[in-house]
Amino acid sequence: MSYYHIILEVNDHISTIEQTRDIQILDITEIQPYLYSLLLPYFNEQIIELEDENIEFKDVLHLTVKQTLLPIQHLIEEEQKQLPSDTDITITAYEIFNDRDHTQDVTAVIWDILEAVKIDTSAIE
Repeated sequence: MSYYHIILEVNDHISTIEQTRDIQILDITEIQPYLYSLLLPYFNEQIIELEDENIEFKDVLHLTVKQTLLPIQHLIEEEQKQLPSDTDITITAYEIFNDRDHTQDVTAVIWDILEAVKIDTSAIE
């Protein structure tokens, strides 16, 4: 089984200061719901509707889809065990995502498939 992880870097409009934040949706086993709520809208430069907020396309700085063979927490725990016991380093999802032994970036593959099938999003609305 594969696990997908969607990482969005977005502009944050909480204050007058320009800031960015990351939104991580981890350990996705069924990507289809995210196809319609997140991936297709991004691909078609539309508003992305997440559970608790809507994000304008112009506010998305970067979107990446990663794939792993195990849940992210399991991979973090395994990597953490390999560190010396006297180390104060904490492994995060970002370290796992940057490790090519554990993670594959499938963003380009998804965009290629979406381009090839040309799903009509007007039928969804």
